[in-house]
Amino acid sequence: MARDDILSKIKQAEAEAKASVQRAMEEKDRKIAEATTEAGNIVKTAETEAQEFYEKSIAKAETDVKGKKQGIISGGMKNVSSLSSSAGAKLDKSVEHLVKEFMGLSHA
Repeated sequence: MARDDILSKIKQAEAEAKASVQRAMEEKDRKIAEATTEAGNIVKTAETEAQEFYEKSIAKAETDVKGKKQGIISGGMKNVSSLSSSAGAKLDKSVEHLVKEFMGLSHA
């Protein structure tokens, strides 16, 4: 093989290697861009799901609190009603007792 042929083949091999490296670099950049886009989409999806979970959790908590509040209010109203009835009955007895005492004192 002549020296010119050898140098030509070396130059050709170098050009092919350079082109191969260039293609690899372009492929690397393309894959990085795709991965970055995919990561951004994953983050957006996760943020959306987290917001939905937060809103559902808050709504459930509010519903639970309202239910407990209503239960406490209902229990308190029953107690008030019971105490009011009891006080009313005792008031009648107290008035009757005071009238009897007053009548007893006025006859003495």
